[in-house]
Amino acid sequence: MTALTTFFKTSETSLGVFYPTGYIIATFPTFTASEKAAQALRGSGFSEDEVMALPATEILKFFEEFRSRAGLWSGVMTMLSRAFGTEQVFADNDVEHARAGAGFLAVYAPLETDKSRVQALVTPFEPVAMHWYESGGVESLV
Repeated sequence: MTALTTFFKTSETSLGVFYPTGYIIATFPTFTASEKAAQALRGSGFSEDEVMALPATEILKFFEEFRSRAGLWSGVMTMLSRAFGTEQVFADNDVEHARAGAGFLAVYAPLETDKSRVQALVTPFEPVAMHWYESGGVESLV
């Protein structure tokens, strides 16, 4: 089990597709940039269990484990999500960025105010992607 799997306080799936409700997942050009963003969040009051910087290898391992646990229903929902250009496309992009050596940041941000605070603190570190997974859909923050 990866560190990211144990980090999520809620399920990281919805209908078999990667969907960590109440979390922001940000992608950075480097792991160093994601670590700096994590430090900024911790320095502003986010706790250790609310923020996690992740190297590309951890993301690749997480998605490998995620796929190994997926069943038939998950496969169907993944194909539909890709076809409609929804959640699975973001996960696919994360995997591609990870293969290129990107760094990642996962932040527990269940409230709109948390989302806005994270966005303001993380944007200066120039994420290439940042998505907030809320119950009503995924919001792109960059």
